[in-house]
Amino acid sequence: MKNSLKIIFLILTLSSCRTETGKESVELKSDLKKEIKQEQKTELTDFTIAEIDSLFDNGILTKKFYPNMSYCGGGLDGYYYKDELKLIDSKYGAELGFSSKKIYWKGDEILKIKYREYFAEWGKYEKNYPPDKVEYDPSKMTYSDTIYESNSLNKYEFKKMAENKVVSIIVDSTLMKRLTDCGKRMKTELESINE
Repeated sequence: MKNSLKIIFLILTLSSCRTETGKESVELKSDLKKEIKQEQKTELTDFTIAEIDSLFDNGILTKKFYPNMSYCGGGLDGYYYKDELKLIDSKYGAELGFSSKKIYWKGDEILKIKYREYFAEWGKYEKNYPPDKVEYDPSKMTYSDTIYESNSLNKYEFKKMAENKVVSIIVDSTLMKRLTDCGKRMKTELESINE
C-alpha cells in the first residue's frame, strides 16, 4: 500500500512538472518513470514472509510438484510467483509421525525455515509399558511435537518450541546447517523439473 501511494504521488508530481523550456520537464519525466518502474518491480518481487504466506493462503502462488521423493524432504512442493521460487513445503511421513519443512525464499537467499518434528516417544512408552510384560497399545503412546524456526531477515533468530511454548533460543548450528543444505538441495530438485 505504501509503495502504491508513493507511485500515485510520483505520477501526480510527474503530471504537475512543467518548465518553460520543456526540456527539463522531459528529463524529469524520464527519471520519474524509471523510479516508478523500479518501485513497481520491487513491489512485485521482494515479498516479506507475511506477504508470501498471504499469497499462498489466497492461492496466488503457482504450485510445482516434485514427482520423486526428495532426498532430504520427502514429498516436495514448490510455490512460485512469476517463475520465482517463494516457498518450499515438504513432508516426510513415517508410521507413527512425520517431519515437515517450510522454507521461504528471496532469490537464492533463504529468508526463513520452519521445521516440525512429530514423532512417537518410544523411549517413554517402553519405560512405562515394557514390551516383554505388556502388549502394545497405540492409545497409550505419547508424541513429541517440536517446531524449530529460523528467521534470517534482519538478524539471525532461532526458536525451538514444544506445546506452543518456546523451550530454547540457543542456535543448534548442526541442525541449521542440515536444514539449510536440505533447502538448497530441494530447490535444485525443483529446478530439475524444468530441465
